[in-house]
Amino acid sequence: MDCGTKVISMKFNRFCSAGLGLVMVFLFNGCVGFQGFIKKTGPEYEAEVQAWQRVIEQRGGDGMWLVNRGYRTGDNIVAIATCSALSHVGILDAENGVVIESLWNGNVTNSLANFVDMSHRVVLVQPKGWTPETGREALAKARGEMEKKYDFSGLIGLPSTNRWYCSELASWCWGREANRFGPWNVIHPRRLPKMGTVLFDSGPRDGKSDERVPTHNAAAW
Repeated sequence: MDCGTKVISMKFNRFCSAGLGLVMVFLFNGCVGFQGFIKKTGPEYEAEVQAWQRVIEQRGGDGMWLVNRGYRTGDNIVAIATCSALSHVGILDAENGVVIESLWNGNVTNSLANFVDMSHRVVLVQPKGWTPETGREALAKARGEMEKKYDFSGLIGLPSTNRWYCSELASWCWGREANRFGPWNVIHPRRLPKMGTVLFDSGPRDGKSDERVPTHNAAAW
């Protein structure tokens, strides 16, 4: 390779590297889905999420939704692929301090403390029509689907009977028809805050703990 060709090759490689760098900067700053990609840990963040949990325990009720931006691999895939600030939803069992979730290993229960700890942001939603009685009924429906497998194909509009993805299970418990074919019928977790009343929105994890954690009025989910 002569000197001229080497110079051109070096310039091209530098151009590609610079272009890739600009793309990455755009993605990380322009796509809200990257927020929460890396879990923030430390005493200040631990105190913050404990404050979130206290608010949820005070305001939450059986059958309510906990919509979050989680730190799991599946959360990152959903949030980044759809450029969304929210990626997952669980169903609150307030009386027992647990959350029912549809995860890749199926429908399981998780402690409220762990659910909040795995959240970069969490939104407590009271579904439309919620009362203590209807909340318990919705929770009972969710409990009846425990250990069912995850509905991977449902994420692209090809649902499988007796399988669930998180927001499908959560909305079905409140009367939405399940197993609806077509990508236009896939229900994203970010839709759920609009299907009820937001009682609490933590905002992104930033290490600022406050017993009076305010409800954030987010313009976009």
